Amino acid sequence: MSDVSDAAVVRILIADYAVADQGGKVNIIGGGLTGVGLNPDTRLSAPFALFVQVGVPPQFYNAECSVEILLQDSAGQLVELPGPAPGLPQQPVRVGQAVRFEEPRLPQPVNAPVRYLPARAQWALGFATGLPLTAGQGFAWRVMIDGETRDDWIERFVVLGPAAGPVIG
Repeated sequence: MSDVSDAAVVRILIADYAVADQGGKVNIIGGGLTGVGLNPDTRLSAPFALFVQVGVPPQFYNAECSVEILLQDSAGQLVELPGPAPGLPQQPVRVGQAVRFEEPRLPQPVNAPVRYLPARAQWALGFATGLPLTAGQGFAWRVMIDGETRDDWIERFVVLGPAAGPVIG
């Protein structure tokens, strides 16, 4: 593990809606989803949002790393979606970014301890039209930092709706 990934604290939340402003404040509505509905007419999931936050302690101010957010199926395989146009190859659901953890900026003048707060990077990803995911299946959002991951950097959810095939009860 890299020093950054070893020290990182990751938070993942699935919600109806999430947005982060330039100041780092996050607004979340309907947070904590574990089940996402399915529109049977479009075969797309209901709209939802994913919020991911990666924090590191002050000794990692200005440290750099790579962060990936991946969508996996219940077998741990990357979920692939149809290409942007017919005939184009499927694309994995993956967001990647190089991150530099900057010291938090507080409004001035302020009397606050120096080098106390963690440095954070965060993403609020909105899937306003949903995703073409299979009802009755489990999925997981996984975070990787410098190519490393941990079991607690995963957020699992299911797509609600009638499962394909007969119901065995």
